[in-house]
Amino acid sequence: MCKVGFLFSIFPLVKRIHLILFSSGFAWLCNAQTSDLPNIIDYTGKVNYGYQAKENRDIDIIVIHSSYYVNPDSFLVSGVMKQYKQYGVSPHYIIDREGNIYLTVAEKNIAFHAGSGKLPGTDRTAINANSIGIEILTTPTNPPTEAELNALVSLVKDIKARHPIEHLVRHSDIAPNRKTDPWAFPWEQFLQMAD
Repeated sequence: MCKVGFLFSIFPLVKRIHLILFSSGFAWLCNAQTSDLPNIIDYTGKVNYGYQAKENRDIDIIVIHSSYYVNPDSFLVSGVMKQYKQYGVSPHYIIDREGNIYLTVAEKNIAFHAGSGKLPGTDRTAINANSIGIEILTTPTNPPTEAELNALVSLVKDIKARHPIEHLVRHSDIAPNRKTDPWAFPWEQFLQMAD
């Protein structure tokens, strides 16, 4: 928490009135320093499936997916993880409806999230080897929440700052004959926000 607000609270009321604009500006500055960095919940200790350990790999792809837990109205991360375990798959990240970001597989490792497919405009088919997979919790009739979309944008920008990402794709882009996710997703808006 930024302590500027506390410092201003100790001034007498008259001085506080004169400092109101200054303190507001300082509060904005404190928030701006941290708002672009996602708060990530480390879930890797709960995931012992759906990935291959790897020390070094070149990452230039981000794949966006959608998931939900059995009942379309149920967006429980724990439920989604049970489904992943059943199929031996996992993304690197899951973003829940409140915008919480869960790291499920370390980025250095190969997560089994993309399955078979082909990167558009290339001959590349081993998508998992060079990609980071991000799951958002949506259904075909429930688009991402504002918090979820903002967290996704923040996470993608953070990943781009650390890896030379050349391809930002949907699961349906790499496997159009078998996948339709991410569902109910404002793709063009997202691309502009994540640029």
